[in-house]
Amino acid sequence: MDNELMSNEENYAFDVAGYLHVPGVLTQEEVASLNKALDAVADSEMLLGGLHRELFRDLLVHPKAVWYLNQIVGHGFRLDQAPRLLGNREGETGMTLTGGDEPRNPSEAYFQQNGRRSSQGVEAIWVLDDIAEGDGGLVVVQASHKSNVETPRDLATGVDDMGLVIQPELKAGDLFLVASATLQGVRPWKDEPKRLLTYWYAGRAAIQSNPDGPNAETEALPRWADEATPAQKAVMYVPGFKNSSPPPVLNTDGEETWVEADTSVIHPSIYTRDPISGIDEKEFYFWDLNGYLVVRGVMDAEWLAAANEAVDKFQDRIVVGSELAGGSVSQAGTGRPLLPGLLDLPDPYNEPFRRMIAHPSVVHRLNWMGGSGYRTGGATVFCAVQGTSGHSLHDGNEPMSPSRGYYFKNGRSYCETVTITWQLRDVEPGLGGFACVPGSHKTQYSTPRGIRTCDDTMGLVVQPVMKAGDVLFFMDGGCTHGALAWKNPIPRRGVLIKYQSKNSNWGGGVIDPQDRWGDMVEDMTEAQFAVMRGPERDGRHRTVPRLVVHDGQVFVSYDAEGDSYSSKYRKPGEKRK
Repeated sequence: MDNELMSNEENYAFDVAGYLHVPGVLTQEEVASLNKALDAVADSEMLLGGLHRELFRDLLVHPKAVWYLNQIVGHGFRLDQAPRLLGNREGETGMTLTGGDEPRNPSEAYFQQNGRRSSQGVEAIWVLDDIAEGDGGLVVVQASHKSNVETPRDLATGVDDMGLVIQPELKAGDLFLVASATLQGVRPWKDEPKRLLTYWYAGRAAIQSNPDGPNAETEALPRWADEATPAQKAVMYVPGFKNSSPPPVLNTDGEETWVEADTSVIHPSIYTRDPISGIDEKEFYFWDLNGYLVVRGVMDAEWLAAANEAVDKFQDRIVVGSELAGGSVSQAGTGRPLLPGLLDLPDPYNEPFRRMIAHPSVVHRLNWMGGSGYRTGGATVFCAVQGTSGHSLHDGNEPMSPSRGYYFKNGRSYCETVTITWQLRDVEPGLGGFACVPGSHKTQYSTPRGIRTCDDTMGLVVQPVMKAGDVLFFMDGGCTHGALAWKNPIPRRGVLIKYQSKNSNWGGGVIDPQDRWGDMVEDMTEAQFAVMRGPERDGRHRTVPRLVVHDGQVFVSYDAEGDSYSSKYRKPGEKRK
């Protein structure tokens, strides 16, 4: 363990979710000893200095915890708050969630750059009782440590969990690591309280909580501080003393400066929320957080009936494609049945599908998801039957491709490709269909094979439950997505329509150099000709020519099969024929 690094799976899990579950770190004998010691301790916040302190001091620098913290927080991490039982403080157990990354608190935030990362705050939670689903206790919101959007008030207060709040199932002896920036809380216990012993760690320079030691009572100010104004004293506070966090807050009207009685942070922005944007703030939060969004009940019963009738009518046009499980054990099955060309069906059967492509519910959301100017190429219905294989999870914008990614800047979502699936039938829990990894559109780690195959999901893969008439939007290319094997005896029916932004091209249009430039490309060398093509996405078979410099000369490199540019290989300077 000394020289090893966290696996890509562990890095991916913490980076995507904002937490990491490490099972079986403590033996059952160690768990029993800790529980026995806690039974004898009156004040659980004096664990490091009490009668049984050695047990709790050993946990303070447990080798496994130190190994993870060095890689997640960084070397030089420190304990910021004394260990205690989670949910033991008055008012701590309830529906309220804290954390989230907007507004950002840099002293607790998650940073990543140039292959390095640092979570400035991490809670190391030692699980001392088994906690089953529905027991209560610790709850978290996956991917919220990277949220660009302020937490909706209803979610923070527990009025509406928005389908986002997760209560992890844990076993005694497990270690659960949570970034401080992750939205989290402690829900009431179903029966008797369970023991989650929590140590709060911080980055070496991060200012978070105030100390309890006797030498932190009175801060040391310079001699002339007695003559200083309150405003002058406010900017000379020294970190580490009891009254230094939160620090004094200065304000001004441009003429005078004063110290506010309220210590709430003042951090002006040149932007304000647009009350007439038409954007539902819960939808925007959900989209940025997860990389997908479900809009309920867009299609009425009459519309659904017409669409299903059309699919029934043209069953003979269904094409069974390849098995797409990608070597998965859990998702293996038969090839995927598709009914393409829905917009070209004869009248009146095309009408329910043509109605979809520029529907107000679609246009409204595509405008804020990526901006106007998007286009579509058609509509296809998934007709999976019981036993149809899953589609291995793919994309996630890793490796990075600007034509497929997601960015957030100045309050706007920039998603280059949005795919929509209109549900013509219910998608039941656990029976297959669209699946994705919420938060994967922001990761900088490669998707682990277990995630791609869904043979080892690490609890990160979600299959949204939907009703007939619901519409699913997802970041095609940004969010890691695919489909789980179809287990429902009722065939799947989801109409898939892709939209590409105005900024890039995934296929079609004027691409050939001669079509784009005409006689201008006549007699060009192969290398010259290669850079004269129109915009197109690199195909699955690497059909886009690449220029390679070797020994000071430029060569064209490509897979010749199926490539319209490669009638034959040419040396540098050789003319096209």
